[in-house]
Amino acid sequence: MTSLYKIPAEIYTGYNTGAFEVGKFSFAGTGISGSYQQVINEANSRTQVSEAAKLERKTYLYRAYIAQGKYNIVISEVKDSDAVELRTVKLLAVYLQAKAAGQLDSKREETLNELSELLKEPANSLNSTIQIISGTIYYHEGLLEDALKVLMKNNKNLECVALIIQIYLQMDRVDLAKRELAATKSWAEDAMLAQLIEAWVGLRTGGDKYQESYYIYEEIAQSPSSNTVKILNGQAVCHIHLGRYPEAEGLLLEALNKNNDDPETLVNLIVVSNLSGKSSDVVNRYTTQLKEASPNHPFLQDLDLKNSLFDRAAQKFVLA
Repeated sequence: MTSLYKIPAEIYTGYNTGAFEVGKFSFAGTGISGSYQQVINEANSRTQVSEAAKLERKTYLYRAYIAQGKYNIVISEVKDSDAVELRTVKLLAVYLQAKAAGQLDSKREETLNELSELLKEPANSLNSTIQIISGTIYYHEGLLEDALKVLMKNNKNLECVALIIQIYLQMDRVDLAKRELAATKSWAEDAMLAQLIEAWVGLRTGGDKYQESYYIYEEIAQSPSSNTVKILNGQAVCHIHLGRYPEAEGLLLEALNKNNDDPETLVNLIVVSNLSGKSSDVVNRYTTQLKEASPNHPFLQDLDLKNSLFDRAAQKFVLA
């Protein structure tokens, strides 16, 4: 998710940037940039692979479905007899489905207990798929220290690094994020995810880094398969920080044409509409659309809280 409201967080259901090659196609880049349907199409079309590659292919396939919000496909297809990596991916699908439906209270304890049992196995605690899924769920739960403990065991996996940096930014520890980024660039500078990480950190650093972050997103967007809603939002956020509101709005409307229910696009349109002085009707329209697309979105929860606090403060000035 890339929104001005919160730190850019594209890796909630992230993608390993290790080379998973099927024929001449790598699943890594497409998932990172948000081309989830392309991941699904390629995974479904490539079947003549080794057993190890089949497991990795299925892992990417199901995580792409999760990224699209198609949780039931994963939940219905993954069985108790499947590999632990797939069962862990299913656990994420069950968790996110409950969260999207506002029914997380009924699944929270069960999910965390299952994670705890999984991580008791030494081999699982070093399995990158299990680490990333566990770290993702802990991130959603606000258990940032627990997430870091899991992810730090594999800090040469780019996706683990990406989530570690997301957590540092969430904790307002830009200094630690910069240090982790510097270390990562020594062994993965050219990878797409490494470039995105640099853009995230740049957006939190500010100053000249806003423009540098924009160049990173712009370069990634040059590839037609990478010019996704995710990348368009990244470019738009950079424009907003640089005060280029018309350019930001144009990119966000392009993203909206690709997916008219994308919550982060709608959040950023609300932000840029306010900043550029659009009418309240326009802002309210995007807000209503966001409520329909993602009723439990953190932006809406924060907005409700602020409205409540404002009303409470206003009551103090009401004449008796």
